[in-house]
Amino acid sequence: MVQAVEDLVPRPSSHRRIVQLLSKLGDLDIVCVKLQSEELTLADVRLLFDAVVVKYPVTASYLKADASIVHSPVFERAVVKVQGDRRLQVDEEAAVEPFLVVQPSSARQIKQVDFATATLRQAKKPRHASAQKYDELLSQLPPTSNRCERLFSQCKLILTPRRSSLLPANFEMLVFLRANRDLWSFTSLVGIDDAKKVVCARET
Repeated sequence: MVQAVEDLVPRPSSHRRIVQLLSKLGDLDIVCVKLQSEELTLADVRLLFDAVVVKYPVTASYLKADASIVHSPVFERAVVKVQGDRRLQVDEEAAVEPFLVVQPSSARQIKQVDFATATLRQAKKPRHASAQKYDELLSQLPPTSNRCERLFSQCKLILTPRRSSLLPANFEMLVFLRANRDLWSFTSLVGIDDAKKVVCARET
């Protein structure tokens, strides 16, 4: 019995590797939890992803800004720069052009001002990286990662070892109900059960 247990105990070198691995997994788990936040912006997600890529280069093929799984790298780059108030390149400006806010014409009454007044006014203007103004929707654009990470976490809670033999259709139904639990309640299920009983009674 003791010998059987001893075979399962890792050697000191293996134990050190396990501890290091757990530390790395802890870092990644914290990032995954942070990605589920509703307040997170696309720029915040890009910052987290870049930090993970620097620390764990093996993740670069999935987390880089130009990774193959990114649907629109140029658009994502443009949104990140708009949210960070940084200057856009030509291709990035073209990607977010539909969100460009047309400034109202200021040609109606232009007052003549002297050179000194014009200089002072120009100096007091906020110095943004880009002179273009974009729709506020672009600045508040949430990343898809927060909803996806939340869904994956819910899937992990549902697919416990005891439920590993669930049929895909049943698992999908449970995930759907859990993801949309704010749209239904216990009374909804009771109503469905009553409706089924009525249908069965009519059929008989």
